[in-house]
Amino acid sequence: MNPKGLRTHDNFIYRKYNGFVMQLGISKSVSKKQKESALIMRKQTKIAAVVSAAALLALGASMTSFAASKGTWMMVDGEWYCYDKNGDAYTNVFCSSNGKEYYVGDDGQLVRSAWVEDGSDKYFVNSSGAKITNDWRLTTPYEDEGAEEEWYYFQSTGKMATNKKITYKGKSYYFDSDGKMLTGWVTYDNEGTANVDEANTFDSKKTFYCDETGARIEKGWVKSTEPGVEDDDADADEYWYYFKASGKAQTGKATNIKGQTYLFDDNGRMLTGWVARTDADSEYQEIGGEDSTEWLKSYKAGDVYFCGDEDDGHAKKNKWYKTWRPNQYDAADEDNDEYWYYIDKNGKVYIPSDSDATGYKYKLKDAKLEAQNSGATIEFTKKNVNSKSYFFNQDGEMLSQFIEVSADNLGADSGLKAGMYYFGGDDDGSMKTGSQSVKDDNGDTYKFYFENKSGASKGTGVTGNKNGYLYNKGLLITADDYKYQLAEVLGAQFIVNANGTIQHGNVEYKEDGDVLIDTRKVVDKDDKTIVIYEGVTYNSATGALKNSITGGDLRTFRNDLDIDVNKVMDFSQEN
Repeated sequence: MNPKGLRTHDNFIYRKYNGFVMQLGISKSVSKKQKESALIMRKQTKIAAVVSAAALLALGASMTSFAASKGTWMMVDGEWYCYDKNGDAYTNVFCSSNGKEYYVGDDGQLVRSAWVEDGSDKYFVNSSGAKITNDWRLTTPYEDEGAEEEWYYFQSTGKMATNKKITYKGKSYYFDSDGKMLTGWVTYDNEGTANVDEANTFDSKKTFYCDETGARIEKGWVKSTEPGVEDDDADADEYWYYFKASGKAQTGKATNIKGQTYLFDDNGRMLTGWVARTDADSEYQEIGGEDSTEWLKSYKAGDVYFCGDEDDGHAKKNKWYKTWRPNQYDAADEDNDEYWYYIDKNGKVYIPSDSDATGYKYKLKDAKLEAQNSGATIEFTKKNVNSKSYFFNQDGEMLSQFIEVSADNLGADSGLKAGMYYFGGDDDGSMKTGSQSVKDDNGDTYKFYFENKSGASKGTGVTGNKNGYLYNKGLLITADDYKYQLAEVLGAQFIVNANGTIQHGNVEYKEDGDVLIDTRKVVDKDDKTIVIYEGVTYNSATGALKNSITGGDLRTFRNDLDIDVNKVMDFSQEN
């Protein structure tokens, strides 16, 4: 230490005072044996015994003395002492010099690079002996030199910070009752008497997280184990946490973290996959997963979101999203089917609050509309998305392929009419209108027609005559085995060719010179109509119908004779 304000001249020590130089001592060496009695001697003589300049320089120090706000500093045998006005050396107290404070121990010597205890308060002095203020020190704990070094902060008074939060260069740091700077999970209870400790449980109002530098995380993410988990627990799960500007962990819904929405449970853990709450007062939780039996319709009264995986996490919004059902949500299982869901601009997955209609699901297989789900009834709701119409089941899954709306339980305000509808392939789902080409499971293409006029009939498949073509549930009926065939649709018979065109001529319909259907041989016999079809006579009760099959008129035939039903394409039953 070489305090400022000192002057050295040969073997004498001087102090500048009111423009005069006062001689304070004489050049006289003090032996080491005399050191133990130095304090008594100084008190008696009121002068300081000092070593020679040459000796001090040899020890790496200058020979000097100076006045301080509290006493006078002098160097003896290479050590600094502080004396009061009576010449007595201070002990176990701070003495000031040039705006800094220095501590002398119980032997009166200046203490350097060490802990200092003054009453109940602890301080630290640097290598020059000055008290550390508004600064940090990495050192072993007080009176425990064998322990690992820790970071400590010393306040403006020099007191070690304990049980408090300190703001340093705009960042917050926490110190426990031993003054140790804490990292990781921290509990700060500033209600009443402040208490700071390592967090063992999560409290949204009192729990914070500090990085490896000790700085509290604010407006940032941390991936960590839960509070209370030992650092060496390699099997412990890690979760993502987000900390607000206040340093508190986010819980519930956060709608604007860099423009994205995230969901957190009441313990601050970011939630992934399917996330829901049962009502407005309950916490958000992950639903579904392996061995789950949960369905989304159970949560239609609350909020349902889809939040991706652990390295994504934000709620999807304002888009279509294809993923697994909650009870099948396992990205590792590629055999699970995925379904399309619609998510609004707020991230909520659309789940119907009620059904508009009931019906059946079909697919085109082997040129026929084949009922799915073993013909089981399904419930669904119509919803418009971006000016297109879609059907959603009660779990919010977009329906595709063919859906037949039943006349049963059809809501008056559903905007629907009983009939067959088509919604494109599995990755389409929008209601189709007009002429459509659809491939069956064999890759063969078939023609359909769905009403395109506005109103309840829009999207329904045509059954009967449409623009001279015959349809059943939207499917174009064409001659299959022959150039011309009779086709029965809902009990009515038509003659169609291979293009599906309804025939009107009162003629013989031939193939390779053979008569298939002869509409000329229609005779009224005792209120019965006789029709020649492939050389076989069929009788039918005429009722009020005309005795003619010309012009594509619908005719209902009764089998008075044994008839080969395979000769008529029958669409009178549900497919």
